[in-house]
Amino acid sequence: MKEIKLFDYQEDMKERIEKALRLHRSVMAQMPTGTGKTYLLTAAIDSFVEDNPNTKVWIVAHRKELVSQIEETIKKFYSYSSSKNKSLLVSVKAMSIQWLARHYNEIEEEPGMIVIDEAHHALAKTYKEMWERFPKAKFLGLTATPCRLNGKGFTDLFDVLVQSWNIPEFISKGRLATYDFVSIKSDGVTQRLIDSLQKRGADGDYQNKEMDMLLNKRPSIERLYQSFEEYGKDRKGIVYAINISHAKKIMELYQEHGIKAVAIDSKTPAMERQADIEAFKKGDIQVLVNVDIFSEGFDCPDVEFVQLARPTLSLAKYLQMVGRGLRVAKGKKNCVIIDNVGLYRVFGLPSQVWNWKATFEGRLKYCRKKETPKERDFFLMNGKQETMPVSQDSEMMIVMSHEELMHALQYREFVDCNDDFAIVKLPDGKMTVVNRQGEQVLEPGNYYDMKFLRGNILSYRPRRKTVCYYDLLARVLIDEDIHAKDVPEVITINEWEFVVYNGLFKSRTYEDFALPYRPLQNDILNRGYYLIYHNDFSVGSGCQVWYYYEGGDGLMRKDYTASKDVCFLRNDYEHVYWLCANLCGDGIVIMDSKQDYYLVDSNLKKTYIGCNNPKNEKEDLKVVMPRLGKKFYHEMMSQKKEMEANELLLLHEKSEAGHVELYQAGKKWGVKVDGKVIVPPLYHSISQPVGAYCAFEEIPRHWGVMTLKGKVIVDARYEKVEIHDNGIAMVTNITGKTQTINLLKVKE
Repeated sequence: MKEIKLFDYQEDMKERIEKALRLHRSVMAQMPTGTGKTYLLTAAIDSFVEDNPNTKVWIVAHRKELVSQIEETIKKFYSYSSSKNKSLLVSVKAMSIQWLARHYNEIEEEPGMIVIDEAHHALAKTYKEMWERFPKAKFLGLTATPCRLNGKGFTDLFDVLVQSWNIPEFISKGRLATYDFVSIKSDGVTQRLIDSLQKRGADGDYQNKEMDMLLNKRPSIERLYQSFEEYGKDRKGIVYAINISHAKKIMELYQEHGIKAVAIDSKTPAMERQADIEAFKKGDIQVLVNVDIFSEGFDCPDVEFVQLARPTLSLAKYLQMVGRGLRVAKGKKNCVIIDNVGLYRVFGLPSQVWNWKATFEGRLKYCRKKETPKERDFFLMNGKQETMPVSQDSEMMIVMSHEELMHALQYREFVDCNDDFAIVKLPDGKMTVVNRQGEQVLEPGNYYDMKFLRGNILSYRPRRKTVCYYDLLARVLIDEDIHAKDVPEVITINEWEFVVYNGLFKSRTYEDFALPYRPLQNDILNRGYYLIYHNDFSVGSGCQVWYYYEGGDGLMRKDYTASKDVCFLRNDYEHVYWLCANLCGDGIVIMDSKQDYYLVDSNLKKTYIGCNNPKNEKEDLKVVMPRLGKKFYHEMMSQKKEMEANELLLLHEKSEAGHVELYQAGKKWGVKVDGKVIVPPLYHSISQPVGAYCAFEEIPRHWGVMTLKGKVIVDARYEKVEIHDNGIAMVTNITGKTQTINLLKVKE
C-alpha cells in the first residue's frame, strides 16, 4: 500500500494539537473543509496510541456515513502508522453518537481519548454526558466551522481552540481550489421570495415548510436550471435542495433537459445511494441533487460546481456546502458556486477571513445583515461587481471570478482581521494593514505584535521596545514611545467619536485637533452629516462668517468676527474645517486649512466656491455668498409653497374619500369607504390610511401604496413603507436603501 504523508500544515496542526492536549483536557481543532481533516484526526490518534499503547480511543460522529468514512480512512492510514503494527486498528473504535447514547450502560471499557468529528454539532445532552461519564478521558473535537446558529460558544465543552490556516491562505498556496461565484440579483424574484421568509424551525434556521411553499414551485426550479445551464452545464457537481420533494423535482427537470441527474436523501437505500455516488465519481452521473447528505464528510475532489438551492441562516451549513467544491483535484481548474438563494448577501464570499476565535468563545454571531460597501469581504476589490449581470434576462450576477480572486490573493497572506481592516504579510515578510478595498493604510514594515484594539485602533511595535498606536480611520500615528502608556480609548460624545490618549481628546482626522479636557455633550452640535464644536480659543481661524439678514428676503451679510465653530464632516477622516455659514434648506459653507471655501450638502458633496485671497470675482465670497444665500432661500420658499399646496390637495382628497375602514375576510384585508367595498380582501396586511393613501402588504415584507379609491400607485416591492401627512412616502428596499416618493406626482 502506498505510504500516506501529511502535508506541512497538517504536521504543524498535529504538533500544536498534541501540545494543547498536554496542557488541557479538551481541545477543539479547526481546519477548512477539503484540507484533510480526517487524515489529521487519524495521525493525531496514531501518535496518542503510540504513546499510550494500552489505551482505547473512540471516534464519535453524528451520522453513520461519517463513521464509515472514518473507518475507511483509518484502514488507509495504517501504512503510515509510525508504530508499524495493528495497534491503531485494535485500539480505535468509530461509532455514532446515537449508538453510544443507547449503549452507555453496556460499555465496560474506559477510553483514554474521545475524538469528536464535526464537533460543531456537539450540542445535545448526549455529547455533554461523555464528559461526565469519562472524567479521565482527553477530548479532541475537529470541525471546519466552530460556530453555532444561536451564537453560543463552545467553552462549555472545550478548553481551547487550535486553528489552521484560513481559507484565503489555503487557496493562495494551492491547497484549495479557486472559484467563480455567481449569485441572484438583489432585486430579483427569488431574492424577494427569500426575504419574505419569516418562520424559524426548532434549530433557529428557516422553517422547511415555508421554504417548500415558496421555492418548491415549477418557476423557481426552472430558474435553477437556467442558471445551471449558464454556468455549470459542462461541469459535474452537487445541488443542495430543501427537502426530498424539492430534490426530486429538480432531478426530474434536469433529466427533461438531457442531464444525467439523480436525487439522494436520507431515505435512499444504502446500496442504491452508494451505487449512485460511485457512478458520480466515475463521471457516469453529472449532477447529484441531495438533501443535507453531502454537506459533511463527502469526499469527491473533482466536484466542479456547487449549486445552492436551499436558503439557510447557518454559516456552518453554508461553508460545508460550498466546501464540497473547493477541494483540489488533478485536471480541475476551478469550481463554480451558483448561489440561487442569495447566501452571498447573508455571509459574504466563502474565502473571507472568519473570526473563529470569537465564535468559539461566543463573542460573535454571524447572521444576516444589511449589505453595505464596507461589509463586502476583503477579496472583493471591485465595488462594481453588483452591476455585472451576464445578460439582461438572467436572474444571476457575477460576484467574483477566479481570476479576480487570485489577483487579490497572490501577493499577501492574512494574519488577522476585524470588521473593516486586515493585517497582512507581504511576500518579502513585511507586514501592513489593508482596508476592504485592498488599499494599504500603513507603510509596510518589519513589525512585531501587531494587533487590533477597539474602535479601529492598531497597536504594533516597529522595534523591540517601542509601542506605537495608530488610528486606522484617520491614518495617523497617535503616539510612539519607548514604554507603552495608557492604551488609546475611543469614546463617543453626542454620537461623534474621539480618541482619548495621554489626557488629550483627539478628533479622528489626519489634521490635528485636540482638546485638553473632555467636551461636554452640549459643547457639540450634531447635525447628522456634520458636527460643530464651538471653540473659544484666542487664536483666530481666519474663516469668514456669513448669516441671513432678518427680513432681508434671502440677503446675507458678513460678520465682523472670524468663525469660532470647528466643523467635522461625517466620514471625512482627513480634514478639520471651520463653519462659514448655514444656508437655508440643505447646505452649509465651510473653510479648510488652506482657507478654501466649499459648499457641502447632506450627501457630503463638496463644491469649491471661493477663498480668502480671490484672484477674481468668481472666488470672492463678497460676490459668491449673497448669490448663494439668495438661491438657497428661494429654493426653500418654493419647496415650502409646494408642500402647502400638497397639504391642501390632500385635505381635499381625504374629504372626498368619505368614511374609510379596513376589514378582514379570512386572513386577507380590504378597504371599505362609506360601507361600500372599494378594495376586495386581497392583501396580507393594510396599514391605517394617512391622508388619501394607505400602505398595503401584498405578501410578507412586500409593501406598496394605494389610494383610498383602490388604485395602486407604488408597486408592492419594498420591505418598509412610511406615509407622511404631506403626501411623501419613505420606502426602504431589501438592501436597506431608503428613498423618498412624492405620491402626488406619482398619481399624476
